[in-house]
Amino acid sequence: MSIRFRNREQNQLTKWIGGRKKYTLLYKASRDGCTHTAFRNNCNNKGPTVTVLYNTDNFMYGGYTSASWKSIGNYQNDGSAFLFRFYQNGKWKPVRMPVVNAQNAIYDHPSYGPTFGGHDLHTFSNTVNFDGTSFPLNGSASFGVSYTMNGENYNSIANGHLRVKDIRVYLVEDLAGDTPLDGSWRKTAKWNPKLLNELKEKVEKYKPLKDLKVHQARILLVGQVGAGKSSFFNTINSIFRGYITSQACSGNAEHSLTTMVGFCQ
Repeated sequence: MSIRFRNREQNQLTKWIGGRKKYTLLYKASRDGCTHTAFRNNCNNKGPTVTVLYNTDNFMYGGYTSASWKSIGNYQNDGSAFLFRFYQNGKWKPVRMPVVNAQNAIYDHPSYGPTFGGHDLHTFSNTVNFDGTSFPLNGSASFGVSYTMNGENYNSIANGHLRVKDIRVYLVEDLAGDTPLDGSWRKTAKWNPKLLNELKEKVEKYKPLKDLKVHQARILLVGQVGAGKSSFFNTINSIFRGYITSQACSGNAEHSLTTMVGFCQ
């Protein structure tokens, strides 16, 4: 399994957190060094973060906190924090484990790497050297102390060890409502003539439910002048006819070209 934090993982995390989110890499052990200094310099006072561990057995897990790391030398309260797993032995098996003792959500010691609970997941202290294949973390895992495990345990989350290929920490930011999406809002089949005909056939054969006692479905298009209501109808009409049509008057003018409610089919 490659070391990644792509759309699949980000979308799952966003569902758990809620809202629309943007993820920005702050800290990467393989790049910045697996040291408390590097982690603190890159992540302190930044805001909500997600810590992701990639272990040597293709397990991918970590923790989210809405609190900002600050090196205060004590616990921080965060009712929104949770632990998670994305992959188990390379297989996609996402699970979320929410905090139950919010007062001990994260342990913010200046000599520690990311630490959740007391201590459900303590990643490392001070410095961990790369041994040529992995970072043998010197932290500990006592899952179930401050977080609900939902039937999971150390073995199912991390295969019972803390040897990792990398640790990464991402800043979690809110996206404005008008920010464009990175991709399509839904998955669609690959476009081809066969799919077009199938979709047209579904529309042509559609009938309202019998209990409604309506023999035909009708759609009312409502919008401001120039919104493109007539153009939309002409587009749909052309698709079903198989050639360009302009049954409904459309174009540019000082006032609407549609002067009365019309019925088109």
